[in-house]
Amino acid sequence: MQTFRIANPANYARTVFIEALEADGVKVDAPVVEANPTQILPAKNSYSPANQVARLTGLDYAQDAKYILKVSYNIGADTSLVLYGLTQGVDSMSASLEAEQTNLAAKYGIPSSEYSFVDGSGGGQTTATTGAVTKVLIDMRNEPEFNAYKAALPVLAKNGSLGFVTDFESDPTLAGAAGQVEAKTGTYILAGASGGLDVKGQGFGGYIQTRSGKNLAFMLVVNNVQVSDLQAAIQIFQDEGTISAMLWRDY
Repeated sequence: MQTFRIANPANYARTVFIEALEADGVKVDAPVVEANPTQILPAKNSYSPANQVARLTGLDYAQDAKYILKVSYNIGADTSLVLYGLTQGVDSMSASLEAEQTNLAAKYGIPSSEYSFVDGSGGGQTTATTGAVTKVLIDMRNEPEFNAYKAALPVLAKNGSLGFVTDFESDPTLAGAAGQVEAKTGTYILAGASGGLDVKGQGFGGYIQTRSGKNLAFMLVVNNVQVSDLQAAIQIFQDEGTISAMLWRDY
Protein backbone atom coordinates (compact mmCIF):
# COMPACT_ATOMS: atom_id res chain seq x y z
CA MET A 1 0.00 0.00 0.00
CA GLN A 2 1.26 3.49 -0.85
CA THR A 3 -0.17 6.75 0.42
CA PHE A 4 0.15 10.27 -0.93
CA ARG A 5 -0.35 13.49 0.97
CA ILE A 6 -2.65 16.01 -0.72
CA ALA A 7 -0.73 19.23 -0.15
CA ASN A 8 -3.48 21.46 -1.61
CA PRO A 9 -6.87 19.86 -0.96
CA ALA A 10 -8.83 22.60 -2.75
CA ASN A 11 -6.96 22.01 -6.04
CA TYR A 12 -7.33 18.24 -5.66
CA ALA A 13 -11.06 18.52 -4.92
CA ARG A 14 -11.51 20.70 -8.01
CA THR A 15 -9.83 18.10 -10.23
CA VAL A 16 -11.81 15.19 -8.74
CA PHE A 17 -15.05 17.17 -9.16
CA ILE A 18 -14.37 17.90 -12.84
CA GLU A 19 -13.43 14.28 -13.51
CA ALA A 20 -16.64 13.10 -11.85
CA LEU A 21 -18.75 15.50 -13.93
CA GLU A 22 -17.08 14.42 -17.16
CA ALA A 23 -17.50 10.75 -16.24
CA ASP A 24 -21.26 11.43 -16.06
CA GLY A 25 -21.28 13.09 -19.46
CA VAL A 26 -21.19 16.72 -18.29
CA LYS A 27 -19.03 18.94 -20.50
CA VAL A 28 -16.74 21.15 -18.43
CA ASP A 29 -15.13 24.17 -20.10
CA ALA A 30 -12.06 24.25 -17.84
CA PRO A 31 -8.72 22.44 -17.57
CA VAL A 32 -8.87 19.32 -15.42
CA VAL A 33 -5.66 20.19 -13.58
CA GLU A 34 -5.34 23.80 -12.48
CA ALA A 35 -5.24 25.87 -9.31
CA ASN A 36 -8.66 26.32 -7.74
CA PRO A 37 -9.70 29.93 -8.63
CA THR A 38 -11.06 30.84 -5.21
CA GLN A 39 -10.90 34.54 -6.07
CA ILE A 40 -13.92 34.22 -8.37
CA LEU A 41 -16.11 32.47 -5.81
CA PRO A 42 -19.01 34.38 -4.26
CA ALA A 43 -18.41 35.93 -0.86
CA LYS A 44 -18.73 33.70 2.21
CA ASN A 45 -22.35 33.28 3.39
CA SER A 46 -23.65 34.99 0.25
CA TYR A 47 -25.98 32.12 -0.69
CA SER A 48 -29.42 32.08 0.88
CA PRO A 49 -31.12 28.81 1.88
CA ALA A 50 -33.32 29.16 -1.21
CA ASN A 51 -30.23 28.70 -3.41
CA GLN A 52 -29.52 25.21 -2.11
CA VAL A 53 -29.97 22.48 -4.71
CA ALA A 54 -28.07 19.62 -3.03
CA ARG A 55 -26.33 18.67 0.19
CA LEU A 56 -23.45 16.26 0.72
CA THR A 57 -23.62 14.42 4.03
CA GLY A 58 -20.51 12.60 5.22
CA LEU A 59 -20.18 9.57 7.45
CA ASP A 60 -21.12 9.74 11.10
CA TYR A 61 -18.18 11.40 12.86
CA ALA A 62 -17.61 8.24 14.90
CA GLN A 63 -16.34 6.65 11.69
CA ASP A 64 -13.95 9.54 11.04
CA ALA A 65 -12.74 9.34 14.64
CA LYS A 66 -12.07 5.61 14.31
CA TYR A 67 -9.95 6.16 11.21
CA ILE A 68 -8.02 9.00 12.85
CA LEU A 69 -7.35 7.25 16.14
CA LYS A 70 -6.69 3.71 14.87
CA VAL A 71 -3.88 4.74 12.52
CA SER A 72 -2.87 8.18 13.90
CA TYR A 73 -4.15 10.03 10.85
CA ASN A 74 -2.71 13.40 11.86
CA ILE A 75 -4.20 15.49 9.05
CA GLY A 76 -7.62 14.20 10.04
CA ALA A 77 -6.92 15.17 13.65
CA ASP A 78 -5.96 18.69 12.59
CA THR A 79 -9.11 18.93 10.49
CA SER A 80 -11.21 17.72 13.42
CA LEU A 81 -9.98 20.56 15.61
CA VAL A 82 -10.85 23.14 12.95
CA LEU A 83 -14.28 21.54 12.53
CA TYR A 84 -14.74 21.88 16.28
CA GLY A 85 -13.76 25.51 15.92
CA LEU A 86 -16.52 26.00 13.36
CA THR A 87 -19.06 24.83 15.95
CA GLN A 88 -17.71 27.60 18.20
CA GLY A 89 -17.93 30.29 15.54
CA VAL A 90 -14.25 30.42 14.49
CA ASP A 91 -12.53 29.15 11.37
CA SER A 92 -8.75 28.98 11.91
CA MET A 93 -6.37 26.65 13.72
CA SER A 94 -5.23 29.31 16.18
CA ALA A 95 -8.78 30.35 17.07
CA SER A 96 -9.83 26.69 17.35
CA LEU A 97 -6.99 26.08 19.81
CA GLU A 98 -8.29 28.97 21.91
CA ALA A 99 -11.80 27.51 21.83
CA GLU A 100 -10.40 24.12 22.86
CA GLN A 101 -8.52 25.77 25.72
CA THR A 102 -11.73 27.38 26.95
CA ASN A 103 -13.56 24.05 26.77
CA LEU A 104 -10.84 22.12 28.62
CA ALA A 105 -10.95 24.65 31.46
CA ALA A 106 -14.74 24.90 31.67
CA LYS A 107 -15.69 21.26 31.11
CA TYR A 108 -12.76 19.32 32.53
CA GLY A 109 -11.18 21.83 34.91
CA ILE A 110 -7.80 21.60 33.19
CA PRO A 111 -5.87 24.88 33.13
CA SER A 112 -3.70 25.84 30.16
CA SER A 113 -0.61 25.51 32.36
CA GLU A 114 -1.12 21.71 32.18
CA TYR A 115 -0.51 21.48 28.43
CA SER A 116 0.75 23.22 25.31
CA PHE A 117 -1.00 22.34 22.05
CA VAL A 118 0.22 23.55 18.66
CA ASP A 119 -2.34 21.80 16.45
CA GLY A 120 -5.02 19.11 16.58
CA SER A 121 -2.77 16.11 16.13
CA GLY A 122 -0.28 16.41 18.99
CA GLY A 123 2.56 17.16 16.62
CA GLY A 124 5.81 19.02 17.12
CA GLN A 125 6.36 20.56 20.54
CA THR A 126 2.98 19.49 21.93
CA THR A 127 3.12 18.69 25.64
CA ALA A 128 0.65 17.66 28.34
CA THR A 129 1.01 16.49 31.91
CA THR A 130 0.09 12.93 32.81
CA GLY A 131 -2.53 14.32 35.18
CA ALA A 132 -4.26 16.31 32.44
CA VAL A 133 -4.39 13.36 30.07
CA THR A 134 -5.67 10.86 32.61
CA LYS A 135 -8.29 13.32 33.89
CA VAL A 136 -9.74 13.63 30.39
CA LEU A 137 -9.65 9.85 29.99
CA ILE A 138 -11.53 9.39 33.27
CA ASP A 139 -14.07 12.14 32.61
CA MET A 140 -14.73 10.81 29.12
CA ARG A 141 -16.43 7.82 30.74
CA ASN A 142 -19.36 10.10 31.59
CA GLU A 143 -19.77 11.42 28.04
CA PRO A 144 -22.59 10.05 25.85
CA GLU A 145 -20.01 9.48 23.07
CA PHE A 146 -17.75 7.35 25.27
CA ASN A 147 -18.57 3.97 23.71
CA ALA A 148 -17.89 5.29 20.20
CA TYR A 149 -14.72 6.98 21.41
CA LYS A 150 -13.42 3.86 23.14
CA ALA A 151 -14.23 1.71 20.11
CA ALA A 152 -12.10 4.02 17.96
CA LEU A 153 -8.91 3.40 19.96
CA PRO A 154 -6.22 0.95 18.83
CA VAL A 155 -6.41 -2.43 20.59
CA LEU A 156 -3.32 -4.17 21.95
CA ALA A 157 -2.18 -7.02 19.69
CA LYS A 158 -5.40 -6.72 17.64
CA ASN A 159 -5.60 -3.63 15.43
CA GLY A 160 -4.53 -0.11 14.64
CA SER A 161 -1.16 1.20 15.77
CA LEU A 162 -1.11 -1.43 18.54
CA GLY A 163 -1.79 -4.36 16.25
CA PHE A 164 1.90 -5.27 15.92
CA VAL A 165 2.61 -4.95 19.66
CA THR A 166 2.73 -8.64 20.56
CA ASP A 167 6.04 -9.33 22.30
CA PHE A 168 4.27 -9.55 25.67
CA GLU A 169 2.39 -12.65 24.46
CA SER A 170 5.56 -14.73 24.86
CA ASP A 171 4.95 -14.56 28.62
CA PRO A 172 2.02 -16.87 29.44
CA THR A 173 1.08 -14.71 32.44
CA LEU A 174 0.67 -11.66 30.18
CA ALA A 175 -0.76 -13.17 27.00
CA GLY A 176 -4.34 -12.66 28.17
CA ALA A 177 -3.91 -8.90 27.89
CA ALA A 178 -4.37 -9.14 24.12
CA GLY A 179 -7.57 -7.26 23.28
CA GLN A 180 -7.92 -5.88 26.82
CA VAL A 181 -5.90 -2.67 26.35
CA GLU A 182 -7.35 0.12 24.23
CA ALA A 183 -5.04 3.10 23.88
CA LYS A 184 -4.01 5.90 21.55
CA THR A 185 -0.34 5.97 20.67
CA GLY A 186 1.76 9.06 20.12
CA THR A 187 5.27 9.29 18.67
CA TYR A 188 7.64 12.20 18.08
CA ILE A 189 11.07 11.23 16.69
CA LEU A 190 13.84 13.39 15.23
CA ALA A 191 17.14 12.54 13.57
CA GLY A 192 19.93 12.56 16.15
CA ALA A 193 22.68 15.15 15.90
CA SER A 194 25.38 12.47 15.92
CA GLY A 195 23.48 9.72 14.16
CA GLY A 196 20.68 7.51 15.35
CA LEU A 197 17.31 8.88 16.43
CA ASP A 198 16.11 11.10 19.25
CA VAL A 199 12.81 9.85 20.64
CA LYS A 200 11.35 13.06 22.02
CA GLY A 201 8.20 11.32 23.08
CA GLN A 202 6.44 7.97 22.75
CA GLY A 203 3.39 7.07 24.74
CA PHE A 204 0.18 5.12 25.20
CA GLY A 205 -2.94 6.59 26.75
CA GLY A 206 -6.27 4.83 27.20
CA TYR A 207 -7.99 2.05 29.10
CA ILE A 208 -7.32 -1.41 30.49
CA GLN A 209 -9.93 -4.01 31.40
CA THR A 210 -7.83 -5.85 33.98
CA ARG A 211 -7.81 -9.56 34.68
CA SER A 212 -9.51 -8.93 38.03
CA GLY A 213 -12.31 -6.93 36.37
CA LYS A 214 -11.17 -3.38 37.11
CA ASN A 215 -11.45 -0.59 34.53
CA LEU A 216 -8.27 1.47 34.50
CA ALA A 217 -7.47 4.74 32.75
CA PHE A 218 -3.71 4.89 32.21
CA MET A 219 -0.88 6.66 30.46
CA LEU A 220 2.68 5.52 29.72
CA VAL A 221 5.32 7.88 28.33
CA VAL A 222 8.96 7.66 27.32
CA ASN A 223 10.68 11.02 26.80
CA ASN A 224 14.03 12.13 25.47
CA VAL A 225 15.92 8.91 24.78
CA GLN A 226 18.42 8.20 22.01
CA VAL A 227 18.20 5.00 20.00
CA SER A 228 20.32 3.58 17.22
CA ASP A 229 17.67 3.09 14.56
CA LEU A 230 13.96 2.77 13.82
CA GLN A 231 13.85 -0.83 14.96
CA ALA A 232 15.11 0.24 18.38
CA ALA A 233 12.44 2.94 18.48
CA ILE A 234 9.80 0.36 17.65
CA GLN A 235 11.04 -1.70 20.60
CA ILE A 236 9.76 1.09 22.86
CA PHE A 237 6.25 0.22 21.64
CA GLN A 238 6.86 -3.41 22.58
CA ASP A 239 8.16 -2.45 26.02
CA GLU A 240 5.15 -0.23 26.67
CA GLY A 241 2.93 -3.07 25.50
CA THR A 242 4.56 -5.34 28.07
CA ILE A 243 4.07 -2.77 30.84
CA SER A 244 0.42 -2.40 29.80
CA ALA A 245 0.03 -6.17 29.99
CA MET A 246 1.56 -6.15 33.49
CA LEU A 247 -1.03 -3.60 34.57
CA TRP A 248 -3.70 -5.90 33.13
CA ARG A 249 -2.31 -8.88 35.05
CA ASP A 250 -1.49 -7.22 38.38
CA TYR A 251 -4.44 -4.90 38.93
